Parts: sequence; C-alpha cells; structure tokens
Amino acid sequence: MDRVKHTGLVGFIALTTGLVCCWPGCATQEKPVGTPVEQALESPQVPADPKPGPAPSPAPLASALPVASDPGSSPTSQPGEVLALVDGTPIHRSEMDKLLYECHGLTILEHLVLLSAAKKRAAELHLSVTAADVAAAHQDALRRLASPLSASNGPSIDAATAQTLLDQFLAAKNISAREWQLRMEQRAYLAKIAAAEVARMEITEKMLREEYALAYGEKVQVRHIQLGSLAAVTRAKAMLASGKDFELVARQLSENEFNAARGGLVTPFTRNDPGIPPLIRETAFSLKEGEVSTAIHEQNTYHLIKLERRFPASNARFESVGKDGLRKSLSDRLSRVRQETLEGELAQSAAVDVRDPALRRAFTQKHRVERK
Repeated sequence: MDRVKHTGLVGFIALTTGLVCCWPGCATQEKPVGTPVEQALESPQVPADPKPGPAPSPAPLASALPVASDPGSSPTSQPGEVLALVDGTPIHRSEMDKLLYECHGLTILEHLVLLSAAKKRAAELHLSVTAADVAAAHQDALRRLASPLSASNGPSIDAATAQTLLDQFLAAKNISAREWQLRMEQRAYLAKIAAAEVARMEITEKMLREEYALAYGEKVQVRHIQLGSLAAVTRAKAMLASGKDFELVARQLSENEFNAARGGLVTPFTRNDPGIPPLIRETAFSLKEGEVSTAIHEQNTYHLIKLERRFPASNARFESVGKDGLRKSLSDRLSRVRQETLEGELAQSAAVDVRDPALRRAFTQKHRVERK
C-alpha cells in the first residue's frame, strides 16, 4: 500500500475571520510586534526535566471516517434500507452514503487528521482538553465571527445574537453544526498547546515595553461599514454623498449585523492592535477626524471607515503600570499567534497513510503529496 505523507496542505475554506481554515496557506497571520517576540516563538524554552501531568482527557470525537473493507470499493450499507420515497421510487441509504463519502469525505478526513495530530502533540506535553475548553473556543470563535474588526478589548455579544450570526455563517458556508463542533475541538487543543509553549518562554523587559506601547499608545476610534460587493460600496457612497449620516448608513447597509446594530462603532484600538487587520489600521491612522476612507478590500470583503476620534497616548509611565497585566496580555497575544501557526506545523508534520483508494487519489491530487 502506498504511504502518503503530506508536504504542504492547503485550507479547505478561506474565511474572513480565519476561523475554519485548517491547513497552511488558508490565511496570513501578522507577525507579533518586535524581533524578541518572534525569536521566542521560534525557539521556546523547554524545561530540562518536564514534570509529568495528568493523562489527556479528550473531548468527544466525531465518528471515524468509514473505510471500505474491499480496497477497490466505496463504503456501503444495506442496499435494501430505504431513506425516502419519491413518487414511489426509493432512495437507498447506500446511494446517500456513497455520495456523501465522495463529496465530503476528503474534507472530513482533513479535519480528523489535524485533530489527531493536535491530540498527539497535547499528549506529548501532558495536556488535557475538557468540554469547558471546547466551549471557550466556541465563544472566542463567535466573538471573532461577530466582527472582523474586533479590537483586542472589544465588546462581548449576547447569546441570541451569537447564535443568529453562527446560523447565518454555517448556512452561507454550507457547514454542518457537527463540522463546526469538530473545528472547535481542534481549536481547543491548539489553544492549550499554544498556551503551554508560550508559558515556557522567557518574557524580557523589551517584550514588555512593546506590549506597553500596544496597550498605552495612541488610539483611534472608527465607524465601520462592511460590504460584500463593489455594487454595495457604490450604493453606500451614494448615500453618504447625499448627506446621510455615516452611522445611519452603517445601520442600514453594513453586512456585519453586530457592528451595524452599533452604528458601525468599533472599540478604540492602537496602531499595532492585532485584532484589527493591518490595512484597516494603517488607513484609520491616516485619516483626519470626520474623514471617510475609500473602499478597503480586506479579508474577502469591502470596508468603509470613518475616523470618529483620536485618543492621545497615555501619560502612564512604563515603570508605573502593572507588569502582571502586561505579562498576561503579552502571553495571550503570543498564544493566539502561536495557535494559528500550529495548524500549519501540525498538518505538515503529520504522516498520513490513506488506505481508501478514492480518498488517496483525492488527497494526493489536492495536496500534491510525494508517494513513498
């Protein structure tokens, strides 16, 4: 049997928030601020004698992808089982299973590969992931889904709004609730691994000063209209040109319901806030108060922003601020950066032996793997 080792997998969905992308190349991640931080991520300190921890206690895993017992066949079930009748003509489960396997088998396999690799890494680090960890990953994903322009200290969203946003997102991307749940399990493992690695880093004073600049530097506050097409951009610009208030246009036209309900208002952010896409940060800091930007194409969508207000840098001196708070915010930021890079690292390092012929062909064709 050919052994398939993947050498650079590509994500199955390119998502504006970067939430559902599993494989390297799905989304670009901005590097953390400052060279010391980058070096720390590349070479985290490892204790000389790590203490063993509790055995991993994984959250429930999806059922394994079915594999045909006959190497030349696809999975089937009892041919006589009828799922539905259409004008008296039966649709058998075997027909449904075959189509589902052929259409979605590769995607589910990719999910399971990444989850398996993450579980292995977590076990090596003596980490356990609980249902609470998966729930926390879900809540974090909802917050990021609610607003692509989500400052690191942005507001939370209520449960009803979150569920509405999630339902709309899953429907738009044709993702099942179970697939989303599987992805949240992956992210819970990645978050635990990333946090453990960052905890072993040496946090230097230079790194804390960089975090201080991020937290206490000059801030701006903008209003934001998110649009899905150039036609929508033209309509929004026409409304603004006619004298309509930016806040009103944001409420009426913005396709981000969470921000639209707030008139497009975004929590103030600094020039280096990792929660705001770089191009939008640069544009915001280049505007004068009351000025509206040209259309910004960022993360597969269009944005119009209006600078509402500038806030000067804080007068608080580095020596007088709480270092524990800076250390925590730095650790959280580094953990998020590491979490995103872990996906590609784990995917690239996994040796995947695909036994089913149809899946092996699809896997090989998609990822251009080497056969050994």
